[in-house]
This record gives sequence, structure tokens and C-alpha cells, in this order.
Amino acid sequence: MPLSAAAFVAEHEGLRLESYADPGGVWTVGYGHTGPEVHAGLRITAVKARAWLGEDLEAAAARLQAVVRRDAIEALSEGQYAALLSFVFNLGADPKWIIWKRLNARRFDAVPAEMMRFVHVGRTRLAGLVNRRAAEVALWSTGEGAEAPLPSSYTRMEATPPAQPLFKPLFQSRTAITGAAQVVGGVSAGALAVQQTVAPYAQQAAVLGKLTAALAVFLAGCGVALLAIKWLERREARR
Repeated sequence: MPLSAAAFVAEHEGLRLESYADPGGVWTVGYGHTGPEVHAGLRITAVKARAWLGEDLEAAAARLQAVVRRDAIEALSEGQYAALLSFVFNLGADPKWIIWKRLNARRFDAVPAEMMRFVHVGRTRLAGLVNRRAAEVALWSTGEGAEAPLPSSYTRMEATPPAQPLFKPLFQSRTAITGAAQVVGGVSAGALAVQQTVAPYAQQAAVLGKLTAALAVFLAGCGVALLAIKWLERREARR
């Protein structure tokens, strides 16, 4: 029996040397001990309370072994095993509970959420049970071996550093400025190469343009002369 389990249960049950009725109306004494021997007005010693605590933890271990396979129990860390003993000590071990199916399937990550379902007496949600389950989940999660995360309602949100921008502003990025300069330089070089390539053709085009203009003037002159000749011929014919 791990000492961590005994210390954990003793801390959360508390020591009561005189019997009392728990929230469910069950007579209880010592470190959460119940049974037919406990009744109203019962007083015990601290030694008796410790003895009953040891016996009750052994009984909890036996009930746990009755619903969880041995190989699954052996895969637990000491903290996880102690958390389950506290859970069974406090609630028992109904074979129909889904938590045992999760354990037998090695779904250890699902155990904390299953634990947190057991916080009611009847339909009343009790703060004491919420705190007890949260403490058991914390013990489960901090144990050595396979760790299980806390349920989302008990997970502390860590501050998230601001995300770095995917791209720096243009005026802050040397790479962008250098790249832009290279692009501009490349465009300029390309334009110069094109100019050098087409220059001879441009000169020829200029000459051709001048010849075309001269030919147009010549043809226009010919047209005017032809019209003048026809006009003179008509005039002579009328005479």
C-alpha cells in the first residue's frame, strides 16, 4: 500500500474521533470510516482511526482489483494508483461505471474527466466532492509514468506569446528592399537589352517611314497632275 495514498486520504478525509453523519446521511468516524460498527455517539482513539484507515485502504485496493485488470493497474504510476485508491475509498467501485472501461482499455488520458463526473449526492453538486475530485485528478496527473491532462475546466491557461508576423513591414525588411532593388535593376537591364536589340530595326523603320512619306507626296502630286490633264482635255473638247 503506497504511503502517498494513506497520506492523501488522511489529509482529505480529516480525523474525527466522534461519529458524525456525512452529507449522504451515513454515520462516519475516524478518517472517513463507515460500517455497521459506526453509530451515533461513537467515540474512538487516534490509534483506532489509523488502524481502520489501513483496513479501509486495503479494502479499496481489493475493490479496485475486482474491476480493473492487473496489467492495467501495473501500468499506473504510484500517484495514479493512489488517486484511484482515494476515489474508490470515497465512492466505492460500481462495475458499471465507465471509468473502469477506460482504465482497462489503457485510455489513461480519459480518466480525469471520468473522475470529475462524481461530484453529486443525488442531484446536488457538492463543493466538497468537487474539491476532492480535483485533488485526485491533480495527484493522478503529477504521478510518474503516463500522465493524463487535467479536464478543460481545471486546465490553467498559460499566457500565449504574440505570434510573430509572417512578413516584416516592407520598410523594416532589408531582404524586401534588396529584392526590390534587384527587380528594378533587372527590369532596367532588360529594357536596355531590348533597346539594343531593336535599335537597328528602328533605324530601318525610320528610313522606311521617310520613303513612304515621300512616295505619298509623289503619288498625291501625280493625282493632282492627272486631274489637271483631264480638265484640260474636257475644255478642249468643248471648243
